[in-house]
Amino acid sequence: MISADVRFGGFDGPSWARLLSLFQPARTEGEDLLVVFRPAHTHEGAAEAGERVIVSALLRGAGRYPALIGKPLPPLRELAAQLGVRRILALEVGAMEELAERVGAAVDVTDDYLTQVLTVLRVAGELRSEGRIRPWPDPLRGVPLPSPAAVRRVLDLVLPDDRAAIVGLWERSGERRLWTAFVCRRRGGAIDLVAGPDVVHRTAGPLGGDWRRDYRVLVDAVERTVAPVHLGVFTEAETLARLLREGTAGAWAREVAVRNVVLRPAPPPVLAALGADALRGVGKASAKALGGIDFGRLALGLGRAARARFLEGRSVSEILGFDPMLALAAFLGRPPNEGEDPPDE
Repeated sequence: MISADVRFGGFDGPSWARLLSLFQPARTEGEDLLVVFRPAHTHEGAAEAGERVIVSALLRGAGRYPALIGKPLPPLRELAAQLGVRRILALEVGAMEELAERVGAAVDVTDDYLTQVLTVLRVAGELRSEGRIRPWPDPLRGVPLPSPAAVRRVLDLVLPDDRAAIVGLWERSGERRLWTAFVCRRRGGAIDLVAGPDVVHRTAGPLGGDWRRDYRVLVDAVERTVAPVHLGVFTEAETLARLLREGTAGAWAREVAVRNVVLRPAPPPVLAALGADALRGVGKASAKALGGIDFGRLALGLGRAARARFLEGRSVSEILGFDPMLALAAFLGRPPNEGEDPPDE
């Protein structure tokens, strides 16, 4: 998915930091706790079923937490409530070494970057299911891991070869300047260019200060210097940050409808996803107002065949097996299973 010869540039320190900040999980009260544990052993050396003993604990912002060492590892939800922490990562002794060994055995040196990343995630999922890596909360629990072929099919829909995508984000207050921008291009089946706002500024020149008009200047600049634009997303930085974390049915469709988000151009799969999001929002409202009758879900079911003919294939969510925007919102925002324990506790 990413070319070995990818070109990267056009970012300065602030613009790159701003882009990364969009994908940092939302801050909540409390610190993060790292716990290392080992199975408890009887006098005969056999492990007690389900029992684990803490051998190390590190609280971010406070350092080592010796009061936990030697104690049984309680359910992570209880431990979080006891210490007032917001997240816990519990690792069995040797889990990271096992992760490295399994990944080394599974990865072929000829594998592309996408296959290697998915292999690491698959192995980490195996250790998670074995209880050797235990995050709490686990926002991505239940999200299936797509195959490399599925991810490539999605990329073919959203960003075909010899096309570019651009995201432009503006400040909401002050001088309302371009906050940051991200441009990528796909060639030969892989992303071969990743560029920041400097690339756009050099071609576009000064902007007028109204992003709902200025986005056309950015699209024109990218098409003249990079490639024809297949997908453009333009909004204020604060709006995008909220949408990425919200995960509420109909939120994206609502913001596009009132032009708080502009999608120009937008490929058919993006428009179909936007329509499905709008129907889900209508469905939530109808279910609340009409005693559980979800007209949005009914409409989505009736429209599936028409949507498939329109796209000549399945939707992005159907290809991956999950809704990527909802999964991202769960990871960046407050996870939906925040009050649950891992299933093996």
